[in-house]
Amino acid sequence: MPLDRRSFLATTATLAVTATGGCTGCAPSPTASLRMAAADDSGIARAALHTFGAGDGADDDPENPDALAREVVETGAATVEDTHEPLPTDEPVVVGDGVYRFDAERVDSRELRSFGVTINPIRVAEGEETPGPSERIRYGDLPEVDRGVLAGRGYDDGRPVGIGTSLSYRPETVPDSVLVPEPEYPVIVWPDGPARFEVDSDNTYTVYTYELTAERVSSATAFGADVRERFGFELDGLPAGEREIVDTATTTGTAEPDGGPHPRAGTDYHVAHDEEPSDGFRSLVERFRAHRRVVVHDWQEESYEEWEASGEYVVAYEGTTYWTRLDVDESVFTETPTKR
Repeated sequence: MPLDRRSFLATTATLAVTATGGCTGCAPSPTASLRMAAADDSGIARAALHTFGAGDGADDDPENPDALAREVVETGAATVEDTHEPLPTDEPVVVGDGVYRFDAERVDSRELRSFGVTINPIRVAEGEETPGPSERIRYGDLPEVDRGVLAGRGYDDGRPVGIGTSLSYRPETVPDSVLVPEPEYPVIVWPDGPARFEVDSDNTYTVYTYELTAERVSSATAFGADVRERFGFELDGLPAGEREIVDTATTTGTAEPDGGPHPRAGTDYHVAHDEEPSDGFRSLVERFRAHRRVVVHDWQEESYEEWEASGEYVVAYEGTTYWTRLDVDESVFTETPTKR
């Protein structure tokens, strides 16, 4: 599948965990790493921008933002309820073969009460006793409002296997409930067995109705070409030490048929935390430092100091274009300590 910006960064982060023994936060990160994934112009756009519907199958889930983004693009608009803007509106994104900007207008709002609850099964087969008839109620005998809320969480076919979750009610329906705010019955009996029901918290929050629209601003190919022309540079005439490093980094990545960068997880060129970078890697880092990192969002300007080499680049090497991620501990490469 094509790799978007989120996945590319995730695999880079995974490498750091792998290199430190698989333990996040308990060992130092690599001193430096270089990952280069072959990409055409469309692939560059998907790597540079947040990409919806990257082909992992999750976009078939109606609860997944990928499905919503696709609906807005394909139909021109959608109306949804959420506690916040359900799609990004402050940056361009990739959907399919295009680059779009979403707009989300609040057109309505309503209050909901959220009850934190704990539902724990009573294991009758293991000897746990079920409370008497006055303390239990069958799921099918619950008021419609309670059954509707539980069904909305997927708890209509059978009892949950021990969970803590939240249930949301419209304020005007709470008086019709026998479960909230104080359970009239501490036990609910599902067809597959009873479970204790407890209310732990009671809060109010606002749900907004958004009208979503999308504006196509470019094709993914055209956007990627612009990024390549603005930020791309070529690595050529490399001495043997630098060439060996780049060859290692480029052979760990491959391109999908549609041009999306898709480096194989867990492999790139890296310098372990307890190793010194070679002279070849030091000089290669300085080559990168002399060029511009890819910056397509305002927040990227604030992510690094201008003199830092770490970042994302578009690099041409031996006739192929690569989406490149370089990470270095500047305290090893310069006299200026890295800000952590």
